[in-house]
Amino acid sequence: MQVHREYPRVRKAGAELVFVGNGNRHFARAFRDELGIKAPIYVDTQRGAYAALGMRRGFGATVGSLAAVKNAARALRKGFRQGSVQGDAWQLGGVLVVRPGGEIAYRHLSRTAGDHPPVADILAAI
Repeated sequence: MQVHREYPRVRKAGAELVFVGNGNRHFARAFRDELGIKAPIYVDTQRGAYAALGMRRGFGATVGSLAAVKNAARALRKGFRQGSVQGDAWQLGGVLVVRPGGEIAYRHLSRTAGDHPPVADILAAI
């Protein structure tokens, strides 16, 4: 997902883009540098936020489905390659749009690796 490229549009809409990773701060720094991310990146080494939000985890959830194979093939066709895995390789993520006061305006929990919501849907929720 390339939502980080939309950072200026997110900011213009009056919102803030924030990443939460499950690795450590060294991984977050490398992630930021590799992708040129300008948004804040936080780490959740114990994956408490992931668990609280009900995000899926495990080999089967991550790569054990036909959808994961299709997503991997799509990524390869578009020129993306899996780099070294940092953090919990079996933890899936998601996207939330949270309004001031804590209301969740948009929620997408990945069902398998490569399951990303359309960036247009995220921007519309802002």
